[in-house]
Amino acid sequence: MSIEDFTLPLGPAADAYRLSNGRLEVVVTDSGAGQTRWQGLALTRWRDDPIQDDLGSLLYLRDLETRHFWSLGYQPTRVVPSVYQTAMLDDRFVLEREDEGVAARLELSLDADKDFERRRLRLTTSSDRPRRIELTSYLEVVLFHVDADVAHPAFAKLFVQTERDAETGALLAHRRPRGDDESWPWMLHALLGAEALEWETDRAAFLGRSCTTSSPAAMRNHRSLSGGLGKVLDPILALRTLVELEPGACTELTWVTGAAADRTAALELLADESIIRPTRQSRPSQPIDDAGDDAIQAPDGVQHFNGYGGFSEDGRAYRILVSRRADGHRHPPQPWINVIANPHFGCLISESGAGYTWSRNSQANRLTPWSNDPVSDPHGEAVYIRDQASGESWSPMPGPRPAPCDYGVEHGFGYTRFSTTHADLAQETTVFVPRQDQVRILRLRIANEGATARRLGLFGYQRLVMASQPSTDGPIVTSIEPERALLRAVNPAAGDFAGGIVFATAVVSGTQVERRSFTCDRLAFLGRHRDPTVPAALELGETLNGRAGAGLDPCFAQQLDVRIAPGAALVCDFLLGEVMDEDALAELLQRYQDAAAVGKALDEACAFWDALVSGVQVETPEPAIDLMLNGWLLYQSLGCRIWARSAFYQSGGAYGYRDQIQDASAFAAIRPDITRDQILLHAAHQLVEGDVLHWWHPPPMERGLRTRFSDDLLWLPYLTAHYVRVTGEGAILDERAPYLTAPELAPGQDEDYLKPEPSGETADLYDHCCRAIDRSLTRGAHGLPLMGTGDWNDGMNRVGREGRGESVWLGFFLHLILSDFLPLCEGRGDRARVERYRAYQADLGQALETSGWDGGWYRRAYYDDGTPLGAASDAECRIDALAQSWSVISGAVPRERAEQALDAMEAELVSQAEGLIRLLTPPFVDTTKDPGYIKGYVAGVRENGGQYSHAACWAVKAIAELGRSERAAPLLAMLSPVSRTRTPAEVSRYRLEPYVVAADVYGASPHVGRGGWSWYTGSAGWWYRVALESVLGVRVENGRTLVVRPCIPASWSGFRVRHRLPDGATTCEIQVERARQDDACALSAALDGSPAPVMDGEVRVTLPERPGSYRLRVRLGASPLSAATV
Repeated sequence: MSIEDFTLPLGPAADAYRLSNGRLEVVVTDSGAGQTRWQGLALTRWRDDPIQDDLGSLLYLRDLETRHFWSLGYQPTRVVPSVYQTAMLDDRFVLEREDEGVAARLELSLDADKDFERRRLRLTTSSDRPRRIELTSYLEVVLFHVDADVAHPAFAKLFVQTERDAETGALLAHRRPRGDDESWPWMLHALLGAEALEWETDRAAFLGRSCTTSSPAAMRNHRSLSGGLGKVLDPILALRTLVELEPGACTELTWVTGAAADRTAALELLADESIIRPTRQSRPSQPIDDAGDDAIQAPDGVQHFNGYGGFSEDGRAYRILVSRRADGHRHPPQPWINVIANPHFGCLISESGAGYTWSRNSQANRLTPWSNDPVSDPHGEAVYIRDQASGESWSPMPGPRPAPCDYGVEHGFGYTRFSTTHADLAQETTVFVPRQDQVRILRLRIANEGATARRLGLFGYQRLVMASQPSTDGPIVTSIEPERALLRAVNPAAGDFAGGIVFATAVVSGTQVERRSFTCDRLAFLGRHRDPTVPAALELGETLNGRAGAGLDPCFAQQLDVRIAPGAALVCDFLLGEVMDEDALAELLQRYQDAAAVGKALDEACAFWDALVSGVQVETPEPAIDLMLNGWLLYQSLGCRIWARSAFYQSGGAYGYRDQIQDASAFAAIRPDITRDQILLHAAHQLVEGDVLHWWHPPPMERGLRTRFSDDLLWLPYLTAHYVRVTGEGAILDERAPYLTAPELAPGQDEDYLKPEPSGETADLYDHCCRAIDRSLTRGAHGLPLMGTGDWNDGMNRVGREGRGESVWLGFFLHLILSDFLPLCEGRGDRARVERYRAYQADLGQALETSGWDGGWYRRAYYDDGTPLGAASDAECRIDALAQSWSVISGAVPRERAEQALDAMEAELVSQAEGLIRLLTPPFVDTTKDPGYIKGYVAGVRENGGQYSHAACWAVKAIAELGRSERAAPLLAMLSPVSRTRTPAEVSRYRLEPYVVAADVYGASPHVGRGGWSWYTGSAGWWYRVALESVLGVRVENGRTLVVRPCIPASWSGFRVRHRLPDGATTCEIQVERARQDDACALSAALDGSPAPVMDGEVRVTLPERPGSYRLRVRLGASPLSAATV
């Protein structure tokens, strides 16, 4: 290809060439991008995208005198050379280019006998001066199946570790197996003919936040590579060397990349090669985060500012400052997002403006791309403004094409708003989803603060997916209706989602649109070898070409040319949505032609969330608790977990049987309809045998995973009993729900993804619950329930997969469920079950004491061969938090044992210095046992020795229920993201959003205290319940009875709770006050001034039947309260 071919916006696609020795295969394009595969596995990451075509085994060159840098291929830097040509010569790919008097010739070939590629580089200078050229290689490690990596890259990366061989200077990477039956190759990357002076295996450190391979921080900054190795979480392999060329001189060196079955074999690939023994064995770590930048002042109206952002004064919004610096804009360490959804539609948006939109299913029917890339946070959706006079163009959000100015970002309940002022134009961009309609609305308001009229081009762009993953040559058919200013698309190959009409339009008020143009051709909008940061369509004088139809790389792009008078303002509403028929499309378009209707829809969305979170409002001495409990936890639980079922780090789209049913438990006391609906939905996804679908996709898919997980089915009776206890509505037990039928799992089969069918059998909810319990009354050799292929901890999927392993935790859980459900059985006169359940529970309690107890704490489980797990004799996973906390929560054990178990948990697993409550310790690394894929995670990550926040909440619950009043509230506050992000340094360590709970926090060096995956976690609902029910001690029973039993430290003078009851019409303000130290009074209470009953150390007040507002005053005695334990 010629240089002109690369730079033409509509130039031809780069040709792709394939080299293979039968085992190793390399794909490389004229642009320099491509991929290396070994025996069908991807070694390196590549996107098969003829437009961007910018990822593969890259090589950067940097002139150390001028500091100019460029890539060997045209991509990814897009620096135009004076000479560029490629060719396939016999069995070699050749690329030649010349820049600034330096000629580079690459010969890429495969070794016939060894499984590695050789990239031989010859550098020649025609300069009349010496040249010092720095050379840096870069490739992203995959070591996985391509489809699995594409589907969930952040997950796939967690199993990869890197290292450096001191003898050769080679970098190696390997994937930790998820079970004993897995085996993965080792990957090697080395430099021949020169010494690799620096190295890097951490992608975030190399690229820098919000940067890409086109301009990575490692090339822009005058600093060495950090030398990161080991558990880097996002692995690359990069080697850097320096060559010095005298005038007219040349030199040769070679990078090799290969794979072998094990480490020894990988290093043997370098035998007989010209390795220069390294003289440098380590590099100082040089993180790129600017955590020490404390000079940024808190914006007005912001509390708890941490250098990046802070809460609004009412706590219901989080405001982020994206400030401009000399080297670009300053973003948080990782994307800080909002999940905005209604039950059928939603979007995700980060502080940069990047995100994606879905309809009906957030995984299977994505309208635009989900990136799962927290480093670059790429844009599949964008809005731009172009000044028609100067040609300057920018985004009204901090990406993908930020203006040279500061941006304010506000994530609120149901909306995200961006604001900035540039070129005398005040810009405000609000993104939201209406309460019911399947449409994403982006409202752009522009006010002309200058003295002259302005002519602007407004551009909206969305890359179309209409599936799970984008395709550049998929079946999507687009069309344009200029008379309705409408773009539309259908996907004839959408399968379950066929029939959907995806559409986009824009409605302007405040001025007239002088001209509109459109295209559905992504190539026409972006241009060849470009991306959303520099789309060709923004060049002055360009208009969109109107292309649409089949066979395109599809997108929606629209341009509106407008004029704004001085002092005037306009509003442009960009709509993106999906409907199922023409009538629905016409009705929706008609409604949102009115700017007032858009404003009303925004108000309604915000009002819904305000009403929901107002159900409980607290005032305590601890802001880290108040800020979460007063809104963000319920918003996270309903909007993200129950409705969206998607976030930045995980996008499942499915309902998890144990997941959303636990999330719904948080709503029982304030919105019982949400809890009720979820219970009945889950009951309808139970199989006739009593087991359930581990997860399932809702209509139109209705497919799910049948497994041997032992706890899933038990969450149905757990939540049902909780719901009846809170609301007093026993009638739910009579609600009818169908059973499903599907092939049972064959012997040795762990799971089956299937489409169940209606069984024809329907029963009441009581029967569904009993059938779940009945199936769970199993016994192993130690008298404990069988664990199956998991028991809440999915990663322990091989402890009991042969059918003999037993779970101590499941024993505690089942014991609690029997205690809760027995009264319901008695109430229905089900004597046979009452007797059977009581007998089983008695035997179970004995087994927990004899076989569950290890001497200092409770064991976690027993493997199939009878070996205990979670015992003091174990070198790894000596103790697990679940068994200790649930020994208390279940009420199954004597108090003395419960106290001892919690003492051990606090000593072994709670670290206030690190701000962690670990799930287990030490992590699995080298054990010869096979607990499951948990062992595949690098140490300290997710369940493998990190803090799993779900279990950490249970730990705090147990501490509170044992009455440890000096520990419960401080530990709860420690778990709050507010406590982890108080300063720039803390933000740099934790990295995630300060306003939502993260599923996990890493617990091993070098990532101690780093947040894992945020938003999509059941810990949000449990954090809410533990805070309200266990620490503040406020519970609702039978719909109108308030139970108050606080577990607060002596340093708290009291707290206030405003609680709306399940009827939605009754509120009670609860004021808890602590007596003075010299006041010997006992616990007392008064309802509206009249004495209220106190029994067994707790206040228990039944409010009058009439709706209204009440005031309950509780005065605590001088001595702390403690829970009664068996």
